[in-house]
Amino acid sequence: MVAREFARLKPQFPEFCGCEVCQDDVIVFALNKLPPRYVTARRGAVLTHVRLQGEQQQADISVALIEGFKRVSRSPRPDHGKPPAG
Repeated sequence: MVAREFARLKPQFPEFCGCEVCQDDVIVFALNKLPPRYVTARRGAVLTHVRLQGEQQQADISVALIEGFKRVSRSPRPDHGKPPAG
């Protein structure tokens, strides 16, 4: 659910780097802001999907992701863009 909403919102943030590390940072930021509702089983995913159909839950996900886009764009990791050591 969060990854799908991430993909929908990403075009609204042209200043966002978009590399895999930054994408993961935004998604993790959002997941840490949201109440835990995530499971790995397919059955649980269907039930979670039904619960997240509510407008408030969808809005909560969008707000958390927007905050994440802004925060990661403003302050990427200190080693962002540097080649790996070695």
